[in-house]
Amino acid sequence: MCPSCLSPAWREQWPLHSLPKSALGCICAGTSGYKPVRPFPKCPCPSCLFSTGSCPHGPLPTPFLRAEPGLVIPQGKPVTLWCEGPPGAELYRLWKGGGYEDMEKSADGREAQFLISNMTAKTAGRYQCDCMNQSWWSEASDPLELRVTGSYAPPSLSALPSSQVASGQNVTLQCQSHVWSSRFALHRDGEEITYGVPQYDVWGARINFSISAVTPAHGGTYRCYSFNNYNPYEWSAPSDPLVLRVTDAPGLSSLQVGILMGTSAFLILLFLFLLLLCLQCWRHRTRLRKGGRDGGAKKTPRSSDPTGTPPEETRDVDRGEDEQTEEARPKDMAAPPGEDPQEVTYALLNLNSLKIRAEDPPPSNPGDPSLYAALR
Repeated sequence: MCPSCLSPAWREQWPLHSLPKSALGCICAGTSGYKPVRPFPKCPCPSCLFSTGSCPHGPLPTPFLRAEPGLVIPQGKPVTLWCEGPPGAELYRLWKGGGYEDMEKSADGREAQFLISNMTAKTAGRYQCDCMNQSWWSEASDPLELRVTGSYAPPSLSALPSSQVASGQNVTLQCQSHVWSSRFALHRDGEEITYGVPQYDVWGARINFSISAVTPAHGGTYRCYSFNNYNPYEWSAPSDPLVLRVTDAPGLSSLQVGILMGTSAFLILLFLFLLLLCLQCWRHRTRLRKGGRDGGAKKTPRSSDPTGTPPEETRDVDRGEDEQTEEARPKDMAAPPGEDPQEVTYALLNLNSLKIRAEDPPPSNPGDPSLYAALR
């Protein structure tokens, strides 16, 4: 019991809505003073400033603390903490790391707003809130941890074997940083999924987050962060976003993919071999046909040429002879009577023996009619 704190004069001096912040969460000390204690005093004299002389039958419901837009805030950006309590709660207190931070009056009797306009390493940490009605302070809310990002260089995030995976298959998200960090955290669509301890090598720290038998629920935008154990509320800048797409079609296992690739390579090589073989056969047939034509021309000379003169040369000589005979023939000369106009007489001329002067024609045989022309 704290009789001095229960006096009407003292309560009139410090009405409920004008109490100093230092008086919230106190116990009586002496006849008119108070001293700060833990933020959640217990019976037999909980919050003696407003006690009716006996302990209440039970505490207020625990309030709920949330952060907007989230728990991971870039450095320099604002964040709002909302403490939501039961109906009738009039005052709300915000605590950080066990120490009193701020107090706000409820605007609608259900919740209070605490604004952090500039997120820094000092404002990052573990927060809780409680609320109060006319006679009792509630228990503390569940802790809420605010992290500030941008303290270190961002890590890199990749998906193995691919960022597009069929439902039921496995995928590994690998987060790697050139800074030697103590831990890595993986987030999906702004919510923390898991965290873990990385492995170290000469290139820095690396950790693999394995997801077995993925489902469409695993799809989304992933980011990873790195931080150290000695300062768990200061995180690195986020990695570039990685969009994981989960398809409904059943995929192939690695063994099936290997078999399919091997079969495809074999079929391609077989097709190339058959194509080369067909090309060789075509070339061989072409050579045989060309050789047969040349051989036939050599074995079968023309029977119309008794001297064995090549056909081209014989045709040229015959054509020259006809032209000379036509020029030397008189224009008014007619075919002798009794001869067939269609009958043609050919003669083989030796151009080397021709002379400029005209010579007498040789004696003609009465049985063989001939025509002669003098060449000049």
